Amino acid sequence: MKNEIISPMQDFVFAEVFGNQRNIDNTQAFLKTLLDIPEDDYDKLSVENATLGRFFRQDKKGIVDLKLSTKSGRIIHIEIQVNKKTDMRSRILFYAAKLLWEQMKKGEAYEKLHQVISIIICDHRLLEEEQSYINVYELRNRENRCFTDLLQVIILELPKLPKTEDSRLWPWLCFFKCKREEEYDMLAKKYPELKKPVQSVKYMSLGENIRELMFRERLRKMDEQIEKKQILLEKQQARTEGRAEGQTESQLEIARRLKEKGLPLAEIIEITGLNPELAEKL
Repeated sequence: MKNEIISPMQDFVFAEVFGNQRNIDNTQAFLKTLLDIPEDDYDKLSVENATLGRFFRQDKKGIVDLKLSTKSGRIIHIEIQVNKKTDMRSRILFYAAKLLWEQMKKGEAYEKLHQVISIIICDHRLLEEEQSYINVYELRNRENRCFTDLLQVIILELPKLPKTEDSRLWPWLCFFKCKREEEYDMLAKKYPELKKPVQSVKYMSLGENIRELMFRERLRKMDEQIEKKQILLEKQQARTEGRAEGQTESQLEIARRLKEKGLPLAEIIEITGLNPELAEKL
C-alpha cells in the first residue's frame, strides 16, 4: 500500500484533484484544452452541489461526479466511467436533462436557460462506431445546422488515445491513464500544467492518506445506498397513498350517487365504508 499510486479515474481521487474548490486551477487548465468557450467565463468557475434535484417526490434522483458553474451561468458536468454500462447513453441524456430542468424557477422564462456541457471520460470503448477518442455531440439537423447550443455532450475514450501527442488534450488524458509513478513523473516534467495534479495524486497515494480516503469513500457509498433505500421507501409510500386516495375518490363518487337516489346517510356510510366526516360533507 505504501508505494501504491492511485488512479485519477477513482471517483474519490477525481473529486479531490478536480472537484475541490481549492484545486479549481486544475479543472480550469483541463477544460481550457477541451472547450470552446470565452476565456473570461472561467473567472468564476465554481464547484456546485453534485446532487440533482427532484420535481416530484417519486422522481429519480441523480448524483453526478462533478458539477461546475461558470461566470455566465453555463453548467459543466463531468463524469468518469471505469466500467462499461449498457445504459450509459441514456444516463448521459438523463443527467443533461436534469441539469437543464433544475435551472428553471417558477415564473421564469425559458430563454434564461444556460448551456449544459456534459463531459464523459471513459476507461472503455463507449462508442464502438467511432474511431476518434474525442467525440462532440450537439443538436443539429441533417444539413449540420444547429437547432440550439443549450446541450453539448463530449465523450472522451481513454483506450483510443494514440501513443503520440496529437492535441492539447492528449497530456491530460495520459494523466487519467497513468498506472505507474514514472509515468506521472514524466508527464509532470514535460507538461508544467500537470505538475500540481500529479503532486496531488502522489500525495493522496501515501499510505495513511489513501487509507483515510478509501474509508471516506466507503462511507460515501454507504450513504448512497441508504439514500437509495430511502427513495424506494418513499416511492412505496407514495404508491400506497395514491391507492388510498384513489379508493377515497371512488367511495365518494359512489356515495354521491347513493345520496342522489335518496338513501339515508347511515346506509351510505355502511355501504361505502366512507369516513363519516367525509360523508357528511356530501
